[in-house]
This record gives sequence, structure tokens and C-alpha cells, in this order.
Amino acid sequence: MSSSDTASSMSLVRMNQSRKREVCRQWVTESRAIALLAALAIVACTESPTGVPNPSLGANNHPGFDTSIFPGDAAMRAWLKPASPYEWVGYYLQAPCHRDPSWMGQRAILTSMGWGLAVLFVGQQTFDGLPDVQLPPSFNRLMPIGGSLPRAREGVVTPPTAAEAQSGVVTCSRTLLTTEQGNTDAIDAVTKTASEGFPGGTVIYLDIEHMDSIPASMSAYYRAWVQQVLADGRFRPGIYVHKANGAAIYDGVQRAYADMNVSGSAVFWVTTSSGFSIDKSPQDVGFPWASIWQGIYEVNQTYNGVTINIDVDVAAMRSPSNP
Repeated sequence: MSSSDTASSMSLVRMNQSRKREVCRQWVTESRAIALLAALAIVACTESPTGVPNPSLGANNHPGFDTSIFPGDAAMRAWLKPASPYEWVGYYLQAPCHRDPSWMGQRAILTSMGWGLAVLFVGQQTFDGLPDVQLPPSFNRLMPIGGSLPRAREGVVTPPTAAEAQSGVVTCSRTLLTTEQGNTDAIDAVTKTASEGFPGGTVIYLDIEHMDSIPASMSAYYRAWVQQVLADGRFRPGIYVHKANGAAIYDGVQRAYADMNVSGSAVFWVTTSSGFSIDKSPQDVGFPWASIWQGIYEVNQTYNGVTINIDVDVAAMRSPSNP
């Protein structure tokens, strides 16, 4: 082979090597670009739209709602997540200051739909009958109203049935704030919770509406209620309380437990609108022992063409009464 042929062969080899290196560089560059695009796609798919909180991001955040009168099976189906942001609903037992029975008998159908439940028992209050309050206007579900109003929620306390009114029976009165009535109402609460088919260990929330001050009669009543639920042993006591009364009632409940030599505490559902939004955790209300925070009251919301007037809550668990 001549020297010129040798030079030509070497030149061809170098050209082939150069082409291979260029192909490799292009392949690496394209691979990196594909990887970058894939990463960007993942981020784009997982990020929430700007300005819209994503409650599912927090393990300690489960939005729910409560409404005094049962909306009906069709409405509850229409509001199932993801049609609405809500995972659970308040379940009102017929109680001394909530005489409407519309929620009674609905446990099985609601749980079969997938709704979590928070069992509520509206016991005796420091006011008589229906409280005189001015309801706030409708507002955006993510925006709280100013202050901590309403002090009592008009829709929660429902009047006696026609038969009760005719008979003159008084079921809801501040004159019934006694230790004896606390025991009686606790027995009523656990009996109805059992008859509704709730499992052992279910939390029953005693609804105590806002008070400017807590009279000794209320302290005697709720402590007796808590102790009777503990003594019965089938279910666990919970307390729904306004933030303004929260610390004092928490201390009172702790004393009720201590007096019975029972460890632990009741489960607390705290209400105040200050600082509330459904992307927060219950403890953000300002109490580390809060398991539910209610912060929007009497607002009309519409999902799947169905409008319900509700109070809005967030809970630390998907079904706040679950054992």
C-alpha cells in the first residue's frame, strides 16, 4: 500500500470516529433533554393550580361539613369527593336541643357511599330554646368571616317536635344544666349511637355552643356527661366547643377524667372563624389537642348542581368519630 493510500485510510478512520463521537454527543444531549422534559411533566401534573389550596397534600387535613337537616341521599351522592372537597359529614343525633330526627337511620347508607362521619349530640345550652343570632352573609368557602361569629348557630338548635310542643315537654333549657341531666343526656347519647349501629369506640361529640362566660351549672353538666359516657364504656366522649371557651372546658374535661382515674382525654372539635381555611390542620386553631376545626358558618355551596347550607370544617382524620 502506498503512503497516499495509507493516509487516505487513516483519514477515513478518523472521520468515522468523529462521526461516532458526534452521534454519541447527540444521543446524550437528546437523552438529557427527554429526561428534563419528563421531570417537568411530572412537576406540571402534580402541582396544584396557582392560588388553589390542595387539602389532600396534608395527612392531617381532611375537609368536612355539617348541616342541621339531612340533605337526602341524592344530595350526599352528588357531593361525594371529588365533586366536592369534603370527605366527611356531621351526623346529628336527635338530642335535647336538636329535635330534628332527619339524620337518624342514615349511617349505613352514608358509610356505604364512602362518607366519613362525626357523631354530634346537641346537649343543654346556656340559652333557652332557639338562640337569637344574626346569620352572616354568604361568602367564599375559603375565606373566613371577621371575628368569631356567630356565637350560636341558629340552624343547629332545632325546636321540639309537634307532639313535644303540644305536651309541654321541655327538652332544651338552661334550667336543665345539672349533674343529673348530664347523666341522663349521656345515657340518651350512647343509647342512640348504639341503636344507629355505630361500632364500639365511636366518638360522640357533645355540642356546647359559645358562652360569654361558663356558669358552674354548665361545668357540672358537661363533666357529668363525659363521666357517664366513660362509665358506660361503649363509646368515647368528644367535645364541640368555641375557641373562646376551649381552654377552660378542656381543663374541666381533664379533671373529669382524673376524677375517674381514666387516662387520656376527650376528642376536641374547636370552632372559630379567625384564620380558618380548609387547607389548614386542626391544630392551627391554636390548640395542640384540637382534632377538628370548624371555621365557616351557614354558607350556601353548590356542587354537581346541588346547593346545601353548611358549616365547613377540617379534621385530623378522615372519619372523625371512627374508633
